[in-house]
Amino acid sequence: MLNVRRCLYSLRSLEPFYRSQSTNAYSSKWVSSSLQQDLDKFISSNPLPVSICLIGDPHLRRSNELVLNLRDGFVQATKFRLHRALAEFRRKNGFGRGISACQIGVNLRMIALNLGYGPLTLINPNIVWSSSDMITMWDDCMSIPRLLVKKQRSKSISIVYTDDNGHKQEWNELDVSISELLQHEMDHLDGILNIDKPFKDNNNENENIINMDEYERKKNYFNQQVDYTIVPTV
Repeated sequence: MLNVRRCLYSLRSLEPFYRSQSTNAYSSKWVSSSLQQDLDKFISSNPLPVSICLIGDPHLRRSNELVLNLRDGFVQATKFRLHRALAEFRRKNGFGRGISACQIGVNLRMIALNLGYGPLTLINPNIVWSSSDMITMWDDCMSIPRLLVKKQRSKSISIVYTDDNGHKQEWNELDVSISELLQHEMDHLDGILNIDKPFKDNNNENENIINMDEYERKKNYFNQQVDYTIVPTV
């Protein structure tokens, strides 16, 4: 069980929080070059790869604790291991945009992202608004390889989170590609997997959980069943 006491702190020990004035979606300006540099140093001194938990691992179903001390050594090591796991997955598979800490066996509310601009960490993210407009899509997961699940998600969301410097940030009315990704990752933070609630449409002949190989063979057929198709970012 996670020793939460390692993550305790005084709020006064962090840099002042502030709310970003930007309402733009994720972009290169959010990425810190120092994070990539620190990550490179961590990888050079920690050569062993990071394993991703697969379905059946109890970490994927446990409650995830708030990160309370961003400077704690355990938290920092988790962050670097999380980004390393994402980078290794991207190199091996040619896709992969986000991963949550529980997927490497640490039950903290932390998400690593890379949408092509470089690494970015979301600490204690929360959805503060969801659109009434919905989309359906085929959703994949690193922890459930080779399966696609038909999901219904909000077309747009707004989130607040804490960045690597302890600053509170806000992303408002994100586009669909980032919105669906963050909904998937924040489900992980609540112990929810994409297979838990597949979307069932009115056509009983349509499957809602399929093998990725079958999807590749009949891509047009399956894409016609949903509103949105994920575009890989590497």
